[in-house]
Amino acid sequence: MSTIAVEENSPLEIVGATLRGRVNTSDTQLLENIRHNIRLQHPQARPEPPKTDHVVIVGSGVSLQHTEQELRELVFQGARIVTLNGAYHWCMERNIHPDMQIVMDARASNARFLTPEVPNCTYWLASQCHPDAFAMVQDYEKVRIFHASNPDALEEPILNEYYAGHWTGVSGGTTVATRAIGLLRMLGFLRFDLFGVDSCWMDGAHHAFDQPENNRDKPITMRVRTVEDEAGGREFICSPWHVKQFEDFLQFIRASGHLFKLHVHGNGLIAYAISSNAVEYQTED
Repeated sequence: MSTIAVEENSPLEIVGATLRGRVNTSDTQLLENIRHNIRLQHPQARPEPPKTDHVVIVGSGVSLQHTEQELRELVFQGARIVTLNGAYHWCMERNIHPDMQIVMDARASNARFLTPEVPNCTYWLASQCHPDAFAMVQDYEKVRIFHASNPDALEEPILNEYYAGHWTGVSGGTTVATRAIGLLRMLGFLRFDLFGVDSCWMDGAHHAFDQPENNRDKPITMRVRTVEDEAGGREFICSPWHVKQFEDFLQFIRASGHLFKLHVHGNGLIAYAISSNAVEYQTED
């Protein structure tokens, strides 16, 4: 088992690549989605008092195939299961019932990650999600909305006008994995275990299950250099969004890692870089 505790002020230094994160939807479409969705009047995410619950966040990385038993052990211990995107179906197929499902992607195809409804599950959808996603959950018992918005974002005037300034943006990076940690921390949770959050290809695959949207991703080779072996380290194959997610993850932990306890399971890029006390990473064309 590889379980990694992430400490504040990790010594990782980002070198070798300049990446600019962007969503996979035009700004015009994104703002139209937000205008539509906020008028559905779902309860918003708000800062809540600290909670003692142990939360397991399940992403879609290939390491799920190697850490399923570790995940089940935490389920048996009473941990709350929070799934991201397609991990929702992966868990249900294994009789692991999500307590929450989080979706942030603005594409219409992501509505498929919201069916069928699981009793007592809370569905957290970003205000930027496609209206088809909100239509999918319109009759569900527990639907909530959050705003994946950073200061001075394009959507800030729209949110201010509708909510009269009474809204709170969820911090994090460009993917649902990093933003989910920010959302759950806002909701008061302090202790997280991450499964399937790898930020790399493993066993020749980009996800633990078929996800055709990513089949055309351009592979990038990344080398992570460690303290113990300055000339060596380990190579990973990543998609561009994997690299950006990795960068976002490190920056988020530097800024907010003192606010929660986090363990990363598996042997993917994120877990390896932290467990090996890596000092830098470098991408290669």
